[in-house]
Amino acid sequence: MSFKVEFMSDDRFLAVTKDIKVVIWDLDETFWKGTLSEGGITPVQAHIDLVRDLVDRGIMCSICSKNDLEPARAKLEELGIWDRFVFPHIDWTPKGQAVKSILERMQLRDENALFLDDNHLNLEEVKFFCPGIACIDASGATDGSRPDLSGLAALPQLAGKDDRDHSRLAQYRVLEAKENDQKDGNLNNEDFLRQSGIELKIITDFDDKMDRVLELINRTNQLNFTKVRVTTEAQKAELAELLRIPGVHAGLVQVKDRYGDYGLVGFFCIRRRFNGTTVHHFAFSCRTLNMGVEQWVWNYLERPQFQIATPVASPLDTPATVDWIRHVEEFGATASATDDRHLCLVGGCDLQQVSFYCGTRRDEFVNKPDDNGIIIRYDDAGFFLNPRDKSIANHWVLRNVVGHTLSEMEALDASLASADVIILSMLFAFLTPNLFTYEAQGEVDRYLTTLPPKRLTGLVRNPQMAIRMLRTLHHLRLDEASHLELVRRCFEKAAAAMRPDATLFILGTSDSFGPQAERSGPQRTAYNRMCRAFCDSHDRAYFIDVDAMIPRDEFVDSDHYTRKGYFRIANFINAHVMPLAKAS
Repeated sequence: MSFKVEFMSDDRFLAVTKDIKVVIWDLDETFWKGTLSEGGITPVQAHIDLVRDLVDRGIMCSICSKNDLEPARAKLEELGIWDRFVFPHIDWTPKGQAVKSILERMQLRDENALFLDDNHLNLEEVKFFCPGIACIDASGATDGSRPDLSGLAALPQLAGKDDRDHSRLAQYRVLEAKENDQKDGNLNNEDFLRQSGIELKIITDFDDKMDRVLELINRTNQLNFTKVRVTTEAQKAELAELLRIPGVHAGLVQVKDRYGDYGLVGFFCIRRRFNGTTVHHFAFSCRTLNMGVEQWVWNYLERPQFQIATPVASPLDTPATVDWIRHVEEFGATASATDDRHLCLVGGCDLQQVSFYCGTRRDEFVNKPDDNGIIIRYDDAGFFLNPRDKSIANHWVLRNVVGHTLSEMEALDASLASADVIILSMLFAFLTPNLFTYEAQGEVDRYLTTLPPKRLTGLVRNPQMAIRMLRTLHHLRLDEASHLELVRRCFEKAAAAMRPDATLFILGTSDSFGPQAERSGPQRTAYNRMCRAFCDSHDRAYFIDVDAMIPRDEFVDSDHYTRKGYFRIANFINAHVMPLAKAS
């Protein structure tokens, strides 16, 4: 209560309007009574206690004092308080640039800093170099003519949060050690980062860490590139619902190096669809400022384009290459096996939601729009099985109707032959009735193509296109067994092309849950049976049984799952990618 009354009656504290992350102290006649260089000083116990209290709240304390370093340090050690200060600047240089340097070294903005000094010229000089800083005239705070500064503890802007384990203090000790090593080694920043042994881990199962997610979203500014806050219960519910949507990829970023553990320093949440990527959250702590962490993650996510909520402390495209960060699955282990893994994906866009957790080198033959916004699908038997005739490159049907190209078919062949992991999701190729053939090289039914309903509808809106399609396409009616055989031949092509040490995964479908399964349950059962039989008869081929693997509450519908559902599929894939042949 006394803090509250003192705060309300002390107009010196009105200068503090923003949340404070560091308090920078003058020593003589501010922290203690007297001038150290002119004789003895008298400690002010209230100020010693205030420094301890602030550090326990996660608010750092620094020093900017015109004194000789060694006597000042000796006196502070004698008082048992030296180890609570970070980045002390104790010499006879001007204070304006000195305070600015302290904040730059601590990677903090001046509006989150408070400077305490009894000399009005020093206060004005610091305000000139750091326009946003809060400054308090401390004159009289040590001799009893005015109250001491302990009332600062009652300010809401200095409430901080419980940090009695001194984790933030430890983080700044790491920053000090890194600065000293860089100076001693005479290294530029990138060379210094390369010798730092930086490891980065992405945590995708973070339900028990939502407090930290919200903290990163709401409390970061300098490296929060989206600045979409989540504070109300309604907004928290919206975030929870967003994280359940198929196509949403989210992760917490943890970083360590040889200097220490920076903890959970970043959060991203993006949504991938066939027509582009939406960035919902991209926020990082200033603990890792200038380490390239946010640039590495942006590159890892394949550089999604979005409107950055300025101001931010660093651009995402500089540096363009971050080669000093090692992605790991567990700290202290070898580099993440998924980093160098080459994936080949063929199927619906849901495969991107699996592959995100399986590797960064991906050949993706998945749904996308053409130049007219009409969807192209690659889970098409013709995409696998059509002859690769050079003469087809300019065929009217291929250029105007099918959507994919000869060069993409050739790219599929190359990818199947070189990939470490092949993931196929071909249910659409079996269920669709829109299977056609078309003529080439004198053969009436030489080529196959599948037209998705949306693509077919979009194409026939043009009467001339519709007439020409009627003349060139022949509808192919197949019974269930023949249709299954066509898809099985696609699997055979993949198995025949893949390397002996590669692994093939075939994604099944739910035949017992969701609206799509209600409409086509028997067909889905037949499809799963064929896929399972194929995998049972081929070494290094695995069937992904989604009904057995994914709990019901992680289904969105028969063919789409929550983020946790896709993560389960990815875990299955990662667990079964082995250098040796599958055991019998």
